[in-house]
Amino acid sequence: MIFRNIVFAAVTAGIIAGLMLGALQTYLVTPTILAAEVFEIVDEAPTAGHGHGASHATTHAHNEEAWGPEDGAERTFYTVVADVVSGIGFALLLVSVMTLSGKATIKNGWLWGAAGFVVFFAAPGIGLTPEIPGMEAANLQGRQGWWLSTIALTGLGLGLIAFANIALKVGGALLLAVPHILGAPLPESHGFSHPDPAAVTQLENLATAFVQQTAIANGVFWLVLGIACAIAMKQFGLLDAEQE
Repeated sequence: MIFRNIVFAAVTAGIIAGLMLGALQTYLVTPTILAAEVFEIVDEAPTAGHGHGASHATTHAHNEEAWGPEDGAERTFYTVVADVVSGIGFALLLVSVMTLSGKATIKNGWLWGAAGFVVFFAAPGIGLTPEIPGMEAANLQGRQGWWLSTIALTGLGLGLIAFANIALKVGGALLLAVPHILGAPLPESHGFSHPDPAAVTQLENLATAFVQQTAIANGVFWLVLGIACAIAMKQFGLLDAEQE
């Protein structure tokens, strides 16, 4: 019964928060991504050495079998679906942790959402800022490993700070700092490789806007998710009367 109610509460909250994130991405974030994608078609015809010079036609030929949603309604649909699925997944985690903690209430639902924002976005974003198309990036496996370890250490650190005794709270604070002391993997060169300085300036402005927009979208998503999880937990009997 408890497991079923956790699932129902998570699905309800995840759909609500996922739709909110989908709307924010569609109207706030996606236009910036599309603007950056314009600058991806920049290279000239390929030379004998097949260096970085690959024309758009050649690039298309190499990727003609790769599927991707068309811009417009199809892209928006798949974006929203992905956001809802992600919202349900994160809600399952959040509802489970809130239930196990025994300290979940309607009033502090937003605090749980804020914690999720710090763990899954803010802390990793300190070392690995959100990237728009065209940005130089470090090795994917290295970035994924650092991202996962940062999430794990940040989540554990916040848990110790919130629920442990004084000595362990200090240890929790140290855990928060470990991934940033070690440092995230960085690319050999930073910024954009576009040959046109004017285009690079526009891309840098888009990159700054993209970081701000994704921070807003994710912040709203996690706050809505935390509050929705708390409300759904009450509706499905996962909160005691004194906790509400």
